[in-house]
Amino acid sequence: MKKFIREPLAFPIAVIFLFVPGTFNANARLGESAIQCSDRYGPAKTDQVTLMLEKMYPILEGAIQRTFQYQGWKIRAAFLELNGPAVRIDYQKLLTAGTLPQVQDYELAAILKGETGERLAWVQTSYDNPNSPNHGIAKAFEGVLLGGIGAKAWRRTDGAIAQLMPGGMIVRLELPEARQYEEQLKVQKEQKARASVPQF
Repeated sequence: MKKFIREPLAFPIAVIFLFVPGTFNANARLGESAIQCSDRYGPAKTDQVTLMLEKMYPILEGAIQRTFQYQGWKIRAAFLELNGPAVRIDYQKLLTAGTLPQVQDYELAAILKGETGERLAWVQTSYDNPNSPNHGIAKAFEGVLLGGIGAKAWRRTDGAIAQLMPGGMIVRLELPEARQYEEQLKVQKEQKARASVPQF
């Protein structure tokens, strides 16, 4: 595989800073290798159901997927290379009796704090669906509409993005490389589709 260059809550989370020297690497958990993720969260799940779900519902098509369970949460990570950094991570609560499936404001704050790192901060921004065909004003309106059903977004000072997905049950974090990779895949698929048209 090619090497790639690398909303308001119940309480306001406009900017989150964490200055604890030596606690995290420059990209915190996002940007860690699969080995570092395993050291942090325990070994990746390798049962048949998990492997089938990773294949059928990847969080990043064509990437290497790993699924971890950690203190009541399912953490799915995508890597563009075997020993490369995690470029996209999904956090989702494991469903148990008495647990609300939606991510609560204090849980979201804990995830963002854990993904902050030295000299980095999250700033709230409008929700942006990269797969949307809308542009300009329609795209802005879409962000407002999705915000009305719980979708929220933050941008980190290094360009990483955090999103509380519509429905409020998944927090997705990604490095810019994840979207660049998806855009390249989209272009390749379109070129392949054009090349497959017969000469009528």
